[in-house]
Amino acid sequence: MNGKRRGAALWALLTAVLVAVAACSSSDSNSGTDAEALSGKPIVLGAICSCSGAQSATLGRLKDVFDTWAKSVNARGGANGYPVKVIIEDDGGDPAKSLRAVKKLVEQDEVVAIVGDSSLVDATWADYVTEKGIPVVGGLSVESPFLTHPDFFITGAPVPVTTVSIWEAAKAAGKKKVGLLYCSETPVCAQLEGLGKAASAIVGDVGIATGKIAATAPDYTAPCLALKDEGVDALFVAHNSEVVPRVTDSCAQQGFTPTVISQTPTLGPSWLGHKGFDGALLSSPTVLYTDESVPAVKEFLDALDTYYPDLRKSQQFTYDTIYPWASGKLFEAAAKAGNLGPDSTSADVKKGLYALKDETLGGIIPPTTFTEGQPAFPTCYFQAAIQGDKVVSLNKGATKCLTETQATQLVQALKG
Repeated sequence: MNGKRRGAALWALLTAVLVAVAACSSSDSNSGTDAEALSGKPIVLGAICSCSGAQSATLGRLKDVFDTWAKSVNARGGANGYPVKVIIEDDGGDPAKSLRAVKKLVEQDEVVAIVGDSSLVDATWADYVTEKGIPVVGGLSVESPFLTHPDFFITGAPVPVTTVSIWEAAKAAGKKKVGLLYCSETPVCAQLEGLGKAASAIVGDVGIATGKIAATAPDYTAPCLALKDEGVDALFVAHNSEVVPRVTDSCAQQGFTPTVISQTPTLGPSWLGHKGFDGALLSSPTVLYTDESVPAVKEFLDALDTYYPDLRKSQQFTYDTIYPWASGKLFEAAAKAGNLGPDSTSADVKKGLYALKDETLGGIIPPTTFTEGQPAFPTCYFQAAIQGDKVVSLNKGATKCLTETQATQLVQALKG
């Protein structure tokens, strides 16, 4: 598949799913994690996030998760037996600042890889790191460079796959039409409508109705009534986690209570215990981040409790917190497979990644294989549901996958 063409179609929809529509503020904060538990020359890695700014409510604690992984891996003997040092940059959602931060990581700090791309403006430096040969190991799988640049190594199902899975979940639940409401603050959000229509056609028997909404709207009576009139019985709101409950509340006031079907990256703590979300179905790029029955998730949660014991009680303990951890675990797997050390090059890191086949990181991500020169495109995903004040895994934490026919149709739709 031609990644550049596909990326042009995807950038907007990926932005619509997670990126806040308010203006971003910048922050000069950055930090580094020392290789405290081990002596010797460390493997130097970079990390970048939009931890401050418009999405701070969701991404604000990701720096702490990067730090948790670094301290944890060093306490466990290092990556392939060597200490790691992670230099963390916060771009505040500012494209220019993000590019400067990445150039600093590459040219001054001489990182061998960027482990964990949690920047919402990574498109501004994706070509730069590709030209420099720096691999980007994991990060927010909703970001478009993971689908357009072969040196971005994804940790989770991409948004096109999880979007198709929304219509799959609706069909399995006996629903007939999904109502898609997307942000109106920027014209590019409207491109999510095209993917929704493609998903409806790929799955079959479940229709689609669409509408635009703004975060600043006093209520959402009009779009709710419009969807109700069109016979919608499942609702997908592609906006930030704080807007979604306001939408469901407005709809409920009109006697319109469709089943919420969403993607876990937009899940917010306020959804739990909220009557409008009881029974909501969720599609997820990664395993449920609170499912301690999965040993790899329990390791993650135990590490958070060790190094940042307040984080799990924070409103910023959201689905995205598992991404930096998954990124670090992917680097660990590559370090072992590629026998990496402090003197290894970026090319060596990529060789280690190419050696991984159907990698799941212990069940954190869907089976993923990286092929040189091609962006990975995992076609499996995880499912969860909200039951009262809890999110529970479906399918016993196992993945569900698109059929081969569905995957082929999706690829063709993305090519446009």
